[in-house]
Amino acid sequence: MWIEFQTKMKPFRVFSIWDVEKQFPSMNLMNLARWQKKGYISKLRNRWYVFNDTESRENIEWLAANLIYAPSYISLHTALSWYNLIPEMIATTTSVTTLKTNKFSTPLGNFDYHSIKPDIFGFGCVLENMDSLTGKSRNIMVATPQKAILDFFYINSFYNSKQDFIDLRLNDSELSKYLNDDFYQYMEKYQNKALERKIRLMTKTYGL
Repeated sequence: MWIEFQTKMKPFRVFSIWDVEKQFPSMNLMNLARWQKKGYISKLRNRWYVFNDTESRENIEWLAANLIYAPSYISLHTALSWYNLIPEMIATTTSVTTLKTNKFSTPLGNFDYHSIKPDIFGFGCVLENMDSLTGKSRNIMVATPQKAILDFFYINSFYNSKQDFIDLRLNDSELSKYLNDDFYQYMEKYQNKALERKIRLMTKTYGL
């Protein structure tokens, strides 16, 4: 049973009880508990699971972040690091959601979710297929560079001085690529004067 289960469910990479029920309608779900005890799979949150032999290079953490607390998309520190806008490697996977702000510790790592209003959630994101191992992967929802920058300063209210922006060590050569029409059109959607002030201070600090 395990071999058949593994073969059918591996392409999901992160799977739920609902996924299992669709693939194996008559399977006893107690098998999941037994396979956990044997170390074959781990529970992430509620009814979400992952295979324990999955490698991190598959961006499994990002996929899990999308799925276990939905709707959400990768943004903030994680996205800024991926786009080479900040120098730090980020251990915690950061996301934006319309649900309440929350955080989870899972076998795949820590996941932080920051809440924003629905009217500034549904734009500035792309679906990325980051799985190099199979073409059957679920796409991962990620903020564009422009949206990640705006989310970051919208949520983090404490960047208020030139020194704050210097300490952030933004990559000005990368940053300059993204301060385009899309960026300012997105910013208008936030309708937030404090955010606009931060962006003006950021551009002044980095001479952009």
